Amino acid sequence: MFEPKLEALAKEVRESAGVRGLPVDLFKLCQEEEIELVPLSNHTNFNGKIEFLRDVRAFAIYHPDFNTYAWPKRIRFSLGHELGHYHIEEHRRALIAGITHNSTPGFRSKDPKELQADEFAAALLIPWDLMEPKIDKRGFLQLQEVMDIACQCEVSAYATAVRYVRMASEACAVVVACNGRVTGRFHSDDARAKYLGYVTCIDLPPSSPGHRLCVEKHLGAPIEKEHRGDSWFAPRGENVTVWEECISIGSGYTLSLLGIE
Repeated sequence: MFEPKLEALAKEVRESAGVRGLPVDLFKLCQEEEIELVPLSNHTNFNGKIEFLRDVRAFAIYHPDFNTYAWPKRIRFSLGHELGHYHIEEHRRALIAGITHNSTPGFRSKDPKELQADEFAAALLIPWDLMEPKIDKRGFLQLQEVMDIACQCEVSAYATAVRYVRMASEACAVVVACNGRVTGRFHSDDARAKYLGYVTCIDLPPSSPGHRLCVEKHLGAPIEKEHRGDSWFAPRGENVTVWEECISIGSGYTLSLLGIE
């Protein structure tokens, strides 16, 4: 569910630091709050962590080193996520009390606090006034438009697609798969209201472009396909049509944007 309070907080953080333009300058945001950034070259199974250093009464964010990590856009989202833990008052109080943890950014955790930090990161890095007018123009976005916004904001395609789905007023969903096996999914509020709030397939439907993209290792424009709804949302999707746009995002992964009619 879209959270206006986090949206307003992200905007306030950017404006109070004088951060304008894209991509959002995360280093300046951290500098404004005197948060120390600590890059780590040994980052196996590590995304990020913020810690309150009692001895110096200051915060530090540990993150994968931009020079050695293969996915710099993920680091940017992780930094935004940790800034969420810093700026959301309840989270900051827990940090000052000594409660720390390694974060799981990228809308992959079921922990409400982690999802709140993800929501903040998306709002911080992909400003509302960038995406909302594009959605308003037709009521929906095509996958290539989502990819263009991801490039402009230097955020991953998946995080940007989730941001769109959270803002969309239509029934839609985003699905990530690895070699055809579904690894992540996120649905709009309207999809949930229509009892289509969960993609039920474990593997992409046989007719999905994702299978073709995995085989061909194709990294071009999105491929489109119309599906019977029950191939994605069994059994409730029986009388539904799903329009899929799918693109390869590398290393066997595909990203599908589903429009539900």
